[in-house]
Amino acid sequence: MARQRRDSEAAAARWRVVSLAVFLVALAATLLTLDDPGLAWDEPSSILPGHFYAAWLGELPRLPFSREAIDHFWAPNHEHPPLAKVLMGISQALIGRGSPILASRIAVAMLFALLVELVLKMGAGASGGLAGLLAAVSLLCMPRVFGHAHLAALDLPMALTWLLAVAAFARAVDKGTHRACALSGLCFGLALLTKINAVFLPLVFLGWGIGFHRRRALEPLAWTLLLGPAVFFIGWPWLWHDPAARLGAYLRAPQRVTLYVQYFGRVYADKSAPWHYPLVMTLVTIPVGILALVCGGAVAAARRFRREPMLALVLINVAVILGVFMVPGVPKYDGVRLFLPVFPFLALLAGIGGERCWNWIARRSRKRPWRPLLATAVFFLSQAAAYGPVHPCELSYYNALVGGLWGADKLGMETTYWHECVTRRLFQWLNRRCQRGHVVAFYPVGEQVVLGPHPRTRQHMPNFYDTYYLNFPRDKGLKAVRLEHAPHAHFVVINARRAILERYHPEALRILDQEQPLFAVTRQGVLLAAVYAGK
Repeated sequence: MARQRRDSEAAAARWRVVSLAVFLVALAATLLTLDDPGLAWDEPSSILPGHFYAAWLGELPRLPFSREAIDHFWAPNHEHPPLAKVLMGISQALIGRGSPILASRIAVAMLFALLVELVLKMGAGASGGLAGLLAAVSLLCMPRVFGHAHLAALDLPMALTWLLAVAAFARAVDKGTHRACALSGLCFGLALLTKINAVFLPLVFLGWGIGFHRRRALEPLAWTLLLGPAVFFIGWPWLWHDPAARLGAYLRAPQRVTLYVQYFGRVYADKSAPWHYPLVMTLVTIPVGILALVCGGAVAAARRFRREPMLALVLINVAVILGVFMVPGVPKYDGVRLFLPVFPFLALLAGIGGERCWNWIARRSRKRPWRPLLATAVFFLSQAAAYGPVHPCELSYYNALVGGLWGADKLGMETTYWHECVTRRLFQWLNRRCQRGHVVAFYPVGEQVVLGPHPRTRQHMPNFYDTYYLNFPRDKGLKAVRLEHAPHAHFVVINARRAILERYHPEALRILDQEQPLFAVTRQGVLLAAVYAGK
């Protein structure tokens, strides 16, 4: 009996070491490459508000709860919930002076490492330790997810809090204690505080809870569905004054410019993209080996759907996340960004498929027990090799089903969308060649990236390109502006987001197609961004 206990303790200790190692590998891989991608469109929209939200937290000893204080600190980007932005702001405050971009990205890198760790733990709970480990490694080998782990935006945090809410609810149903139920409500509230996608989580809770556990799920459901919105309200001070109007404005979503997406050679408005866009984009943006494991795991989970509720939970999440975005009229654009929470669940399926492959090899290699380990190592190294041809432009990754990025371009797929391919190397080239007073124009680009934030905040966070990418050395006196706001530009930088260029900037598209670039960012023979001589 004592020997069994010692063996169990030793196994638990080894598992803790493996778990910590996976977390550290995920964190180190992200931190070491954190500055490689350029500034994405939406990053300033998270970084700037984060600065203000964290500043409000610093004012708490003085009880800054008045409407004037709330409006001052919480008005920036109040269109989206605050949790991820608060974490970015805290990271900015802790790291101190320097680049708020890197400070905010560090917060997201930490969340990514936690996401990988949570996938490992959930996979181990659903199908055993080996499946959990293989699931975590599979997630690490998904280039689009890894690309988002570098960016100070809301999508990667949403993937984490969605999975966390699901894991907490499953635990509440299993344990049935008040503590577990309260934790489930808290985690649902955190998901609601991250991004509006979380409003669809009750579909998962109700479908899986009632479908598999009947009355046993009623108390966890009540706690989760009542406590979650309360946490959401308490955690978002913007709602505290005039809550009905402000909550209604949030749920209605603000009017914005129509975004366009290129899909198999056609340009669609965001709400008009075909229903199959999420499914196809998911299938063509996961390395084919990992995708094969996902399919194998999905088949195994489907066969055990009624017998093993945890496997059913994984499949239900995949169906809900993709199904929501397959509904006609729901916006579909920006690659897989909007439905990024599906990828951890696909990784869990890959872990199940990988465990089956491991066992198949082990049964045929009883005299050579090292073979499954060798085969697994070779397999994942081959899948990780997908990063080589595209880094740091992982958001442009396509798999071999469409011939990689080159094949996707020939098929008329969107090769880039978020401006992160306008890398620091491109700016280094500009800084070597720009003279005092030169104008650099960008097509297309987010307003806050180039024109700077609202005048009220500019004294704290000036124009991002001008401050953190151009003007090195700082005595050159450059000015970064958008082309349509300047009568003349010395250099024109074009991000090859063809659908937006075609609809809003046809002259820039003509330059992209017909003129020779002075400097180009290419991957797999595809032009993603380039600098051209101004007119």
